[in-house]
Amino acid sequence: DSEDKTIKSRDLLKLENHYLLLNHLIKNMKKKPKSTKGALIKGMSNNLPSGILEDLVFKKKLQEIMRGYAGIYALYKGDKLYYIGLTKNLLGRIRWHLRDRHSGRWDYFKIFRIHRVKFLKDIETLVQQIVVQKGNRVQGKVPKDYDLSYILREVLREYEKRIKPLKKALR
Repeated sequence: DSEDKTIKSRDLLKLENHYLLLNHLIKNMKKKPKSTKGALIKGMSNNLPSGILEDLVFKKKLQEIMRGYAGIYALYKGDKLYYIGLTKNLLGRIRWHLRDRHSGRWDYFKIFRIHRVKFLKDIETLVQQIVVQKGNRVQGKVPKDYDLSYILREVLREYEKRIKPLKKALR
């Protein structure tokens, strides 16, 4: 009987130690960081036909999901990318392109609602530098200090200055 109590007490002590150890491990485990997915893009569409902008059936819902939202948009002629733009008013800007110099040059569009408006220009620049499109007259640029090609050209110029006398001597 006393031996049973000793065994039970030892088992209980082991169990308690295991519990404490597990509890300690759980508390000190690194928590999985929260995903940042959706922190910037607050909505996007598939390619939508330009006619949907004037369609009375879709008018109210389009106003609801686009009006007042900032974002990036892409205009397509068939399946070819024609133009990439940014705006603080997606609905108004895309509708405007039905009547401006882009009129008739596109028939589908895609939208990306952006949460942080202050990054719009940088995002547009990034996309325009990756993808060439006919409709954009101006490609986005970064300040000289951040233009890595400019920095490397400066290094090249310095190198060319240093080897110029050597080139001259070897002629």
